[in-house]
Amino acid sequence: METRDNYKYRRYKYWNNKESKSKSGRFRISKIIARVIIILLIILIIIYNPSYIKQILKILQTSINTISTTLKSTTTYTQPTINSAWVSQFFSIVNQYRQSIGAQPLQYCPWLDEFAYVRFKTMIQNPAISHYSFDQDFNKYLNQYRSFLLISEEVLYPAGYTPNEYVQDLQLNAPIHWEGLIDSNYTYYGYYIRYGPSYVIIGSCPVTEIPGPNINIPQYFKSYGCSVEIENSTWLVIELSNWCSGPETLPVSVINEDLPQQYYMYLPIQYNLPTNDKYVKLVINLSSTSPVKLFLFTPYQFNYFEGLYQREAWSFTGPAYYYGGISTTFNIEILLDTYQLSNEGYYLVISNVLPNARYAYINGNVTIVYTPITPNITLSNTININ
Repeated sequence: METRDNYKYRRYKYWNNKESKSKSGRFRISKIIARVIIILLIILIIIYNPSYIKQILKILQTSINTISTTLKSTTTYTQPTINSAWVSQFFSIVNQYRQSIGAQPLQYCPWLDEFAYVRFKTMIQNPAISHYSFDQDFNKYLNQYRSFLLISEEVLYPAGYTPNEYVQDLQLNAPIHWEGLIDSNYTYYGYYIRYGPSYVIIGSCPVTEIPGPNINIPQYFKSYGCSVEIENSTWLVIELSNWCSGPETLPVSVINEDLPQQYYMYLPIQYNLPTNDKYVKLVINLSSTSPVKLFLFTPYQFNYFEGLYQREAWSFTGPAYYYGGISTTFNIEILLDTYQLSNEGYYLVISNVLPNARYAYINGNVTIVYTPITPNITLSNTININ
């Protein structure tokens, strides 16, 4: 499966900006009302009691300052800070929903933070394109893991929301992103928070999220009759993955094949795995409708086997890297040398070249179990933060 095809998509929220603008509007209206009251009182004082003008003005100015301070503190209180504590609470709520559908909880993974940082630095270079240059970043930093690694990317703008409010908002207005967060294919997360440029909608708009990668955002909104402007916003870049560290199983082959009498089948096995282990484990689980032989060869041994005459092959048991005997069932584990595996590789052979061979049908699977090295996406390998 192509890792690149599994990332989710960017969301642009006009309602967040509308809310913040309406709050600042209420603040301005309150100040206007207060000033009108002051002017009316001054007029009355001048007419009926001029001696108290200075004293009254001082009291009123103090009242205005108190009102302004109260309104500002109220506005600040309703804008939660987006930080690690906010994110932790957010994922705690997300995991409650995941549990309700039988999905494993998302666990924190440090190296995904590093990749989220890389992605942020890349995306702000061209904020007009959704998930700008994801493929290039994946190929640069994670390409050696693509045989098993899935990465899903979410870019959110949660400023002004509590974690619980934002979960509800995603469910209602960004279903693509919400489905990505509760997708059972992913079990780990990392994130990066930073202020950066993004496009926001002015006024109302019938669309509430960008439905795919590599979309020109201003043009997309314009096609729906919406106006946008670019401004600095709080980015929350989330990277989801199906792996963080520890052993991993690499599918090599699923076998469902007919094998006539006096024929053999072979499977080349060659991988350059991202591991520091000297040996990895080849796991073979096969069954056959009639007895067959199983071998594992190096290329030199395989060439020797192919040069045998039929009668020689009947009794052949080696030289071979591994000989599994004659059977209808094979459930075996073989240690492979990683240097040999990455350079020349091996050949798995199932042979029905036998004196009393019968038609056989082979089915089963072959996998490699190994421990990949943890991705090292250090800041020294990326663009420095200004």
